[in-house]
Amino acid sequence: MVTLNRPQQRNALSIEMRAELAHQLDKVDDSISVVVIRAAGTAFCAGADLGDVPDNPMGWRDRILTAQAHHLRLVNMKQIVIASVQGAAFGGGASLALAADILVLGENARLGFPFVHLGVVPDGGASFLLQAKAGPAVALDVLLTGGAIAAGEARALGLTRRVVTDDQLEQETMKLAESIATLPFEALQLTKSLCAQSWADRMAGSLRQEADSFGLATASESHKAALAAAKFKHDKAK
Repeated sequence: MVTLNRPQQRNALSIEMRAELAHQLDKVDDSISVVVIRAAGTAFCAGADLGDVPDNPMGWRDRILTAQAHHLRLVNMKQIVIASVQGAAFGGGASLALAADILVLGENARLGFPFVHLGVVPDGGASFLLQAKAGPAVALDVLLTGGAIAAGEARALGLTRRVVTDDQLEQETMKLAESIATLPFEALQLTKSLCAQSWADRMAGSLRQEADSFGLATASESHKAALAAAKFKHDKAK
């Protein structure tokens, strides 16, 4: 089990947190057949830590490449990955959740994609994953409006079959993980690989363009103004 554990910051993803996520994924070996990604506190992940952001386009591009590597790793690893999501999963947090094989959502969970409001493009594979799993029309609507998908809508769109009450989220997630872990690991690996043929093999190419586009977008004046406003709001809320 991998736990995002900065509840006071709504598990916003800092450089250190990303490094720790990579470290935890490094520990996954063939003795493990199921990986659960969960979060402490009331929110799954608020996205990037606005107190810890690059100040130039190439720095942003490197940060996006790091996030992409983590999410691509989840998509391609042998193990079955379950994301257990409560409350807000915004920006990179939504991308992280979508990289899982199975989503379990608390009834008040929301997958948010506010990228355009910050003058940037989706990151962490969000545009690719949302199109692959919900379809181009839904992805365009959500991403071009900077919108969010509530748990009930996520189920209706086919992003998940599993929406549970918030107080049952951990229990139901672990019940699912334990059930899958009893199944033959070889069959699980091959089934995941087989399903990936229809979409996941194209992901790496899409991510290269995403990282370049994100870096380019951060050079715009509209991004700089939007980020400054967001950081002011963030600092004021402390």
